[in-house]
Amino acid sequence: MIHKSLDLRDLRREPVRGQAARLRRFVWRMYFRGQAVAVNGVPHRRFYVRGPKMWEYACGLAHADAEAAAEVLDFGGGATLPAYYLAARGARVRVLDIDAGLVDRTNRAARRFGWRLEASTLDLTREELPTDCSLDLVTSFCVIEHMSKEAHRAALGRLAAALRPGGRLVFSFELGKDAPGEGALRTPGEVHELVEHLGLEWRGEPGFHDDGQRFMLDLRTPDRRFSFGLVCLEKRG
Repeated sequence: MIHKSLDLRDLRREPVRGQAARLRRFVWRMYFRGQAVAVNGVPHRRFYVRGPKMWEYACGLAHADAEAAAEVLDFGGGATLPAYYLAARGARVRVLDIDAGLVDRTNRAARRFGWRLEASTLDLTREELPTDCSLDLVTSFCVIEHMSKEAHRAALGRLAAALRPGGRLVFSFELGKDAPGEGALRTPGEVHELVEHLGLEWRGEPGFHDDGQRFMLDLRTPDRRFSFGLVCLEKRG
């Protein structure tokens, strides 16, 4: 099952298990080379990535066949593990993030390691992508809840339009009625409405499954119990 709510048992199942192992090895490489990696907007040297965040990354990259993508755009992931990992594997990766500090860190890492990685503060909720933007893969991990639903629909719509035939869009999000983010998706119905708006096809078996489990996922809001959801879509030719 691809389109679903958070279940840490997925990290023990293929293909997610193998993807998580490769990401962990890459985190260790970055740690020993003194390279900070951002999680939830906070850059640090990291020896590991916590389970829920690793679930997002590993599920998203595995189900989107990310390692086969040559042209990638990460929406809102300045200085994050997925952008660095895919760039290190040889993909051309563009990162859009409104945080100028994270954009600067991303571009410095690109220069340091010789990656084909470039970041900018282009605000996709209000601005169009460059006309030459033709993508195999778009990734976005727990970004859309930080903006209004109208704004994230606009941004994701522009990203969907930039996909080549066969291109994939994978994104995760806060899920549940008590999720703290303004643009969190509250119900499976809202997930299905967003997918319909984007005009893309479900990758694999269609439909989103919410197992109903809720967790304390944000230390800043310990009284809020919610989950993460993940969807992987494809543009048919």
